[in-house]
Amino acid sequence: MKAIKYLVAGALMLSLSAPTMAQDVKSDVSAITKVIVDANGDEVATKAQVKAFMKLYKKDPVALAGLGRAFLNAKNYAQAKVYADMAVKVGKNNAAGYILHGDIASAQDNGGEAASWYEMSTQNDPSNDVAYVKYARVYQKVDPQGAVAMLEKLRTVKPGYPVDAAAGYMYSSNNQLKSAMQYYDKVSDVTTLDDYILFDYASTAYVLEDYAKSLKLAVAGISKYPQYSSFSRIALYSADRSKDYAAAVGYGEKLFNATDTIKYTVNDYTFYADALMNTERYDDAAAQYRHIPEVDPANKDANKLISACYVKAKRFDEALAAYKQYLEDLGTDANANDYRALADIYVDMMDGADEAGKLAALRNADDVYATIESKFDYAVDYAAYQRALIHYQINPDLKAGESLPFYQKYISIVEPKAEKSASELKKLSVAYQYLAVHYIQNDDVTNAKIWAEKLLQIKPEDETAKQIMAL
Repeated sequence: MKAIKYLVAGALMLSLSAPTMAQDVKSDVSAITKVIVDANGDEVATKAQVKAFMKLYKKDPVALAGLGRAFLNAKNYAQAKVYADMAVKVGKNNAAGYILHGDIASAQDNGGEAASWYEMSTQNDPSNDVAYVKYARVYQKVDPQGAVAMLEKLRTVKPGYPVDAAAGYMYSSNNQLKSAMQYYDKVSDVTTLDDYILFDYASTAYVLEDYAKSLKLAVAGISKYPQYSSFSRIALYSADRSKDYAAAVGYGEKLFNATDTIKYTVNDYTFYADALMNTERYDDAAAQYRHIPEVDPANKDANKLISACYVKAKRFDEALAAYKQYLEDLGTDANANDYRALADIYVDMMDGADEAGKLAALRNADDVYATIESKFDYAVDYAAYQRALIHYQINPDLKAGESLPFYQKYISIVEPKAEKSASELKKLSVAYQYLAVHYIQNDDVTNAKIWAEKLLQIKPEDETAKQIMAL
């Protein structure tokens, strides 16, 4: 399988092979290529070996193109062109020299010249499929219709050639995924596709969020290419996205028991852990999350994910411990939202708790919002409002006014703003109403009317405010 290790649809466009050559020629080309590449393309240092090679193959266009390609690989474009010219001269009806010229131009970012050489190859050696595909790949960005027309021309020359798969891969390689899918979906039998093409087809479906199709293609890949774990990876991702968690666990097990040289990623552990968590294997999920720093030492999310896992399991002590470790790991990089999530855990703890437990959870959440007030100037209004809501839950008696100081603080911050968002106006109306009712319940009509009047400016139809103003 081509070296596709990560789930990036169309990220790698693998070089198409040169025209087929005899085995002895192929061996000699491989040998001279190693010499030239090891010498960084230095024609003086490789003069003797090149001379010996030329004695054998000076009239063989495929071998000459192979020699030129060796210099191309070493980025010695001038020498590569010398042998490309020779290959064209001795083999006018052989694609090798033309394709090499095209590849040289492509390597130098000259797409127009590359396309011209590839087109010449199709005219002089119309049975060679490589030039058609390379022409299409170069032209796809500037002239998609022309690129497809070239592939359709190939279909007439070689009816058995997998044109639809080639077109799909071409579009995918240029990140035009919807067009890629249109061609991939024309393939009648996906089991005929090469491993890297089938993987790209499945990856493209995944990126386009067609998880059912992606999973189906990945399963076909697992069946045909069981030794290649990349298919298990995409099957895991697709099954988890489809909420088929039991199946995702199975593919995750297959992925992490792979025998090839796959390098695991953060996403591998994250998707597998998510599937385990959603099948109530919480400790196993946490164990997978703990692998994240092994593959990405800078990633600090492991304990955050572990915390969410244990919240789902309603194992709040473990959730709190993991989340507090996450905040400690973040240090000064922690922001108000990071702390808000800690308060959310305390609020979640109220579910199923007795009255004492609920009260303790609310007070702990309040402490977190107090910390936000003190640490983050930009979130003081948000924290004050949240504290008002929490204190109302602690004591909903408006006459007692447990939330009064926090609503007053929110008002003092937001009210002076020249421009207020819809959300701020809504929160102000809640604060104004709380204060108006608080004062009326304490027989302070004067102050009650002050806040009722402010409330009517925001909510002119508020019945409570109208009643207070009518007193």
